[in-house]
Amino acid sequence: MASKKNVIVVSARRSGTHLLTDLVVNNFGYESINYNYIDYTGFTPEEFSEFETAMNEGSYSYKQPYVNHPKVTWTHAHDYKDYLKYKHSKETNTQLDRFFSESKIIIIYRDIRDIINSCYHRPRYKDNYSSFTDFYDNYDMDGYELIDQQYDNLSELLIQYYKNWFSVYMSKELLGLDIELISFKEVINEYEASVYKIGKFLEQPINTSLPVVDVRLKSISEKSKDIIYTDNDFRKGKVGDWVDTLGVRLGSELEEEQNIEINKGIDCFLNDIKIHKYHTPERNRFELGYKDWSSIEKEIDEELKQYDSRYKLDKSCQSIIENRYTNAIETATDFRYTHKVFYFEDNLLKFIYPCKASLDKNIFKHTVPVASKELLLTIYKTDKFLYENGITPKLFHAGVYKGVLYAIQEKYPMGDVISEKYKFHPIWGDWKWVVDLDLYVKLLRHFTVAFKNNILLTDIFNVYNCAIDNDGNVKYFDLDGIKQYTTYKEMINSEEFTNVMGTLKEIDNYHIKKFNYSLLKELIVI
Repeated sequence: MASKKNVIVVSARRSGTHLLTDLVVNNFGYESINYNYIDYTGFTPEEFSEFETAMNEGSYSYKQPYVNHPKVTWTHAHDYKDYLKYKHSKETNTQLDRFFSESKIIIIYRDIRDIINSCYHRPRYKDNYSSFTDFYDNYDMDGYELIDQQYDNLSELLIQYYKNWFSVYMSKELLGLDIELISFKEVINEYEASVYKIGKFLEQPINTSLPVVDVRLKSISEKSKDIIYTDNDFRKGKVGDWVDTLGVRLGSELEEEQNIEINKGIDCFLNDIKIHKYHTPERNRFELGYKDWSSIEKEIDEELKQYDSRYKLDKSCQSIIENRYTNAIETATDFRYTHKVFYFEDNLLKFIYPCKASLDKNIFKHTVPVASKELLLTIYKTDKFLYENGITPKLFHAGVYKGVLYAIQEKYPMGDVISEKYKFHPIWGDWKWVVDLDLYVKLLRHFTVAFKNNILLTDIFNVYNCAIDNDGNVKYFDLDGIKQYTTYKEMINSEEFTNVMGTLKEIDNYHIKKFNYSLLKELIVI
C-alpha cells in the first residue's frame, strides 16, 4: 500500500464538502484538519503557521517522509491561483503552491439548483431575507473569495465557480496537480462505487471483505458514535430537492444555463463524446497499443533537429511561459481554456493538448508528449507557408512544456475572436453562421489555399478558432487543427478529409439555399 498524501477537497458551499471529507476520513484513515484554511483571505500568520505544521505532518514527501499522519482540509476559494491576487508574502504563495502540488485534490460538484436551495434553507442565511426571491437576488456571496467580481445572483457565481475549477481539472497536467472529480449525486446514489473510485484515486485500495463505512445521513438523529463527522450544519443531503423552492420555471432556466455553460463541455472532456456527425472522438487513438509510440518519437526527434535554430527558446519566451499567471493581462473566458490561453500586451500563449479528452495518467505520460511533438513538427513544416499566405498569425515560438504543445503567437484580442466579436455561440453541428455572418468566402479561401498544398485546416469553420482584425482579415489560430499530408491521395483518403468535407458541404448547401449557387464547386475540385 502506497504512502498517503494529504487531501484537499474543493467544493462550493453546500455541495458535499463534509460528506466527502467524512467519506475519506472514515474509509481511508485520514485526519480532518476540520477547517477550510485554504480560502486565501482568511488566515492570520498564526493560523497559517498552524495549517502549515499540520500539512507538513501529513505530507510524506516533505521533510518528514517517515512520519505520515495524512490530513484532509478543504477550500471554497473561487479558483486555484486566486491567492496570487492577495498580498501574501512570496513565501506564503510558494507554500500554498506546494500544498496543492503535493496533495491529492478532489473536486466535488453539485447541481447548482440544489446548492441554491440548500443555501436558502440554511438558518443563518434564510433569517436575513424576506423571501426566496430576495435571497436569490441579494445573497451576499458569503464564503466565496472573490476578487473585484460582481454577480447579479447566486447562480451566476456558482456557474463561474465551476467553470473555474473544471478548467483546473482540464489543465491538471500543465498545473502539475493530481485531481479527481466526483459529483454529489454519485456519492449519494452510488455510494459504494464512489468509495472505490476515491480509493483508487488515493491509491488506497479497499479491503473488499469489509463493508465500507457509510457516512450518508438522512437526519441528524442518524449520526453514529462509531463514525467521525465533521459537518456542523447538516440539512437533508437530497438530490433534486430544489423544485419546491425554486419552482419549475426558474429550475428549467437554470438547468439549460448549467448545461450550456458547464455540463456539455465537461461531458465532452470526460467522456470523449461525438459532438456532431462529422466529429470523431479521439481518445482511443492515444492507447498505448494504437501506435508504436517509441519508434515514432525517434523519427520525429530526428526531423525536429533541423528546426532547432529557427525556433530556439529565448529568455523572453521562457519568461512568458513561467510567469504567465502574474504577467498575463487576461485569460480565456471559455472555461476549457482558462488555464491554457493567456493574453499579454503583444503575445498570445496557448497550451494545446493533442487529445481533448481525459486520459489515464500512464497513457498521458507515454503518448501525449509524442503526439505533442507530432503536432509541433506539423507546425514547423507549415508555419512559413500559412503565415505568408495570411492564414495564421505570426508564430514567435512553439515547443513542448510538461509534455504539452505550446505556442507563442501574435496577439489577436479576445474581442476579435468571431464568437466574441459577434456574441454568437452556435449549438454543436450548426454551421449556418458561416454564411449568415458573410464569412464563407474568406474562410473557404483560406481552406482552399491550404488544401491545394496538401494541408487540411480541419476546424477552420469554428467561431472560437478564428479572429477578424480591424481590416476585416480572418486569421486562423487553431494550430492543432492543421494536418499535413505527403500526397494529395493520402489527404483525400484520410478520415479528417471526410469529416471536414461533410461540414463544408452542409455550409455550401445552406449557401445554395440562400443565394442559389455553390461556392464549393467554384473553389475546390475533388
